Amino acid sequence: MALVALSLLKVSDVTQEFPSNSDKLFHAMAYAIFTISWFFAFHCNVKLKKIKAVTYAALLSVTFGMLMEILQGIMTRNREADLNDVIANAIGTIIAVIVITTLKRGVKNEQ
Repeated sequence: MALVALSLLKVSDVTQEFPSNSDKLFHAMAYAIFTISWFFAFHCNVKLKKIKAVTYAALLSVTFGMLMEILQGIMTRNREADLNDVIANAIGTIIAVIVITTLKRGVKNEQ
């Protein structure tokens, strides 16, 4: 819900003081956290094996990121769709996948 709100509500007053394109770092961090959260939901709660859980989490995150950008372009007057945001979201997802797949302790390394 936080990502939906941040994606669709006006936040330019808050972000005006940040350097140009620094929001891309926030996009990457948010989607890394989003992907890791979904991974744990799929792996620990739904009991999917590690590889399937990380695949589902990554696909969900990338799809969600693209959908939010499309909705920004369609539903808001104060926001616009940005391909660079989609790329930043995907980079965050990729970083999360790398972190998850290289984790040795805490998450069973099941295939």
